[in-house]
Amino acid sequence: MRNTFYLFFAFLLFACNSNSEANENTDEPTHSGLPYLGFHDFGVDTIYHTVPNFALMAQDSSIVKKEMFEGKVHVANFFFTSCPAICPAMIEQMKRLQGNTSDIEEIKFLSHTIDPERDSIPRLNWYINEKDIDTHNWYFLYGEREYVYDLGENGYMINAMEDEAAEGGFLHSEHFVLIDREGHIRGLYDGTQTTEVDRLEKDIRKLLKIEYGVETK
Repeated sequence: MRNTFYLFFAFLLFACNSNSEANENTDEPTHSGLPYLGFHDFGVDTIYHTVPNFALMAQDSSIVKKEMFEGKVHVANFFFTSCPAICPAMIEQMKRLQGNTSDIEEIKFLSHTIDPERDSIPRLNWYINEKDIDTHNWYFLYGEREYVYDLGENGYMINAMEDEAAEGGFLHSEHFVLIDREGHIRGLYDGTQTTEVDRLEKDIRKLLKIEYGVETK
């Protein structure tokens, strides 16, 4: 079933990227050329997939809801604090991206733990301190396991699940997800790769400038 999901998502990604390339060849000045990923509803007006409403607990025990990020560009990922494989690299790359986009006032970062049994709020705060993370615009989010898994797979369209065969006992995507002001998924980027995260920064600035008229450095 997992292979079927990956193949289906690859098809969606290909289709959306094809539409993106077509847009880049038009004279439309208000479209950045970034794709709209996920399911589409083709009617009189195309309705693009959006991340659904959610309510999760942040590291300061406050409740964080999707509505808090409406009108803001944000970047999301999934991780767990005891991850022995890709998470340390992803967190370091997110820190670097946060620093490189410090001139962008509206940007937010969301990291969702997929191991709520071990990643309690105190554990998340320990991790934040251990990694020397600036949380002024970065939320570490905690929620019920199945709720978070569903949000990952059906909301952000990336895998997040328990898997005994995976390192650390969990399988999750290495991707950073770029979300626009309206909640649409506009790009996936390998969060372990410097070149990919640099591309993400460029796309954030492109999105803000071309679609929202916000000039950045």
